[in-house]
Amino acid sequence: MTTRVTLIGCGIFRDEIEHILKEDQPDLDIRWQEVGLHDSIERLEETLDAVVREHRQSGGGPLGFLYGTACLPTMKAFAAERGALVLPAKNCLAALVGEARIKELERNRTLAASVGFVRHMWLGRAQTATGWTADDFRMQFGRYDRIVVLDPGLAPLTDEEILTCFDLVQVPLEIEPCGLDYFRHIFKELLEACAAGGRADAY
Repeated sequence: MTTRVTLIGCGIFRDEIEHILKEDQPDLDIRWQEVGLHDSIERLEETLDAVVREHRQSGGGPLGFLYGTACLPTMKAFAAERGALVLPAKNCLAALVGEARIKELERNRTLAASVGFVRHMWLGRAQTATGWTADDFRMQFGRYDRIVVLDPGLAPLTDEEILTCFDLVQVPLEIEPCGLDYFRHIFKELLEACAAGGRADAY
């Protein structure tokens, strides 16, 4: 059996991971999945199970999930039952700057978001036949006075995307630069734990 680490990843992380991997080239295979699968617990579970089965049937080695621990209600247990570990962050926002920083940002009727979330989840939903309507967006965002968008500087939102998002949600967006130090740390932590054999006591 190979010792190469395989990660099953939500595409929301793709820009950040590809940037980090330009700096370092571990023995790693990432199987990217569609952004937004966590909208349906059943669909996310079925997708992860299918990729895990394929991985095991091919004799794959250590396995991890590039998903937040809250993307499924029982994500850690779900992963452990399949011999996998999970990124040590609640969600894709906490993965960028940590849960404490997100709580700090989301005071006073503020919502935190990421460039990837705005682009793929909000704008992406608006561009599909089955996506959210303008009323759906306003019901979801009407209680907020502003949205802080965390931007690591890899693929910033364009002026057109910012204006389009504002038209949808009717809440001002403020861009806040953030580095990748925190994300790089927890990503490498996941890789090292997987390479150590995927043991819970190593994580």
